[in-house]
Amino acid sequence: MKNIDELLKILPHRYPFLMIDKVIKWDKKKSLQAIKNISINEPYFQGHFPEKPIFPGVLILESMAQAGSLIISDFVDNPSKKLAYLSKVLNFKIHKNVIPGDQLYIEAKLLQHKMNSFKFSVECFVDKKQIASAEFFATTVNK
Repeated sequence: MKNIDELLKILPHRYPFLMIDKVIKWDKKKSLQAIKNISINEPYFQGHFPEKPIFPGVLILESMAQAGSLIISDFVDNPSKKLAYLSKVLNFKIHKNVIPGDQLYIEAKLLQHKMNSFKFSVECFVDKKQIASAEFFATTVNK
C-alpha cells in the first residue's frame, strides 16, 4: 500500500491538485485501487455551488487520470524523471454527485500499453455505488 509520502515521490502534483490520498491495492503493471477523501475544507468548495457543495466533475476526472498515471510508473525506470500527460478521454460519465464527506474509491485498469502510450479504464465509486467512469489515454514524456 502506498501512503502519501510514497505517492509524492511518484506524482508531480501538489495541493490542491493532488487527487490521490492513498493506494489500497496495486497489481503492478495491471491495476490499482485508490482513495480520495472529499473534505469541505478544500478550496474549490468556496466557489463551486457554496450553498450546496459538490465535488467538481473535472476533479473527479483528474482523480481518475492520476490513478491511471500511477500504473504508468511501473513501466519507467525512474518515475521522478518522467511526466504522464493525459492525451484523450473517452466516454466520461458522471452518474451521481460527490459531496463533502464522501470517500472516492477509484479503480484503474491498464487496457493497453505500446511504447510510451497507455490506455486505461477507470471507475469511481462512493459507498460501493458507481459515480463515474471513463477511458483514458496518456503519454509519457521526459521532465
